Amino acid sequence: MGQFVPDVKCVLGEPAPCQDAWRRGFELALTQRVLSLGTTGFVSGDERAEWSASMEILSGGKNTILWVNDGSGGGGDPKYFPSIMVRIPAMRIKDLLGTGSNENLHPAFICNSKVNPYIHVGKYQASSIYSNSKHIGVSLYGVDVMGGASSYTSLVGAQAMGSHPTYDTALQYCANGGTGFHLVTNAEWAAIVLLCKNLLMFQPKGNNSYGRDSGDPATPEYYGVPAYMYDSKIARVGAGTGLISWAHDGTPWGVFDLNGNVTEWVAGLRQVAGEVQVIGNNDAANYLFGDSDKDQGRESALWKAFSADGSLVTPECTIASDGTVTDTEAGATLKLQPGGVSGAQTVRLDLAVTNRTTGSVDCSFGDIAVDGVNVTSLPEVMVSLGLAPPAGGQSAAHGADRFYMRNDASGTYAETLARRGG
Repeated sequence: MGQFVPDVKCVLGEPAPCQDAWRRGFELALTQRVLSLGTTGFVSGDERAEWSASMEILSGGKNTILWVNDGSGGGGDPKYFPSIMVRIPAMRIKDLLGTGSNENLHPAFICNSKVNPYIHVGKYQASSIYSNSKHIGVSLYGVDVMGGASSYTSLVGAQAMGSHPTYDTALQYCANGGTGFHLVTNAEWAAIVLLCKNLLMFQPKGNNSYGRDSGDPATPEYYGVPAYMYDSKIARVGAGTGLISWAHDGTPWGVFDLNGNVTEWVAGLRQVAGEVQVIGNNDAANYLFGDSDKDQGRESALWKAFSADGSLVTPECTIASDGTVTDTEAGATLKLQPGGVSGAQTVRLDLAVTNRTTGSVDCSFGDIAVDGVNVTSLPEVMVSLGLAPPAGGQSAAHGADRFYMRNDASGTYAETLARRGG
């Protein structure tokens, strides 16, 4: 091995604590190398290849290192920085739902009509490298992650974030890494959630109670390593520093911190005046702003609504760049209908909106259902995209998970984007 890359072996056959020790040691060495190189980045292609190969060997192919670049251009060579990724193999809808007969691949594995045998998902919540005058999202062990207004400064480049990443900036920061890099999409998030619940039969824990999981004892071994304190309490922990029960599959090689630490924007899902809208399949992985053919801005034609049978159709509700909402009120697409005014404990999928909110409405995720009159059965696609539980509710099967929504007809909350993993 090279001077800076630790010697490794495949440790999948070792006991879980041993695997985790190897994981932490190797990934910490990578983080330290990133910090020691600073804004210079990884110049040597040989060194980059060694780090990537070693990660593959150590994890038995479950993890890899992909390399973002700052796109320097202008006669200068790009600077490269690592991002640790988890490989998720393609799965069918019926397998991820644990029921039914739908042999089609889950939408997360179809992008621009192309079938992908796997997707790569950041192992850790995104931290920032600041290079070439821009934030670049990366996935690294042990570091503070983006969030928290002015409390966050980039790992490299010493650039303060200045504010919580908005949907637009999160989309841009993740795409800044180069071709293929993107903000995790709702389709990808949903595939992982269904994998956890229905195939692995495992619901990951995380930092949802001041540095530990609310279901664990308040003793030191159950806490992650503090990364940011607020009001004398642990707000954020270093990425991946919690227990392996904080990974999606309960192993050292899973996606960490899906539950807690910071909420995460997901691309390709929104509501407009109550109408649920998505960008089809996993096409949101490729689309940013500014290109008329590849735009997920407010007025993009890529946004589609759901008919009562779950097929994608032209939305009834549109929103202009200035925030003006137009609603044709045709009553043929699925919309979010709270059970009453703000504070209601139910949310229904209906074809029209009669109840609107001035504040956030929430309910148990398992209590989302169809109205039973205008929409009599729950479309399978809503479950496959993590927008509703299986028919019949199953509140207890979703633990304390909750769903929050607004459906204003105009104003600030007429359009809202999705955040996951609070």
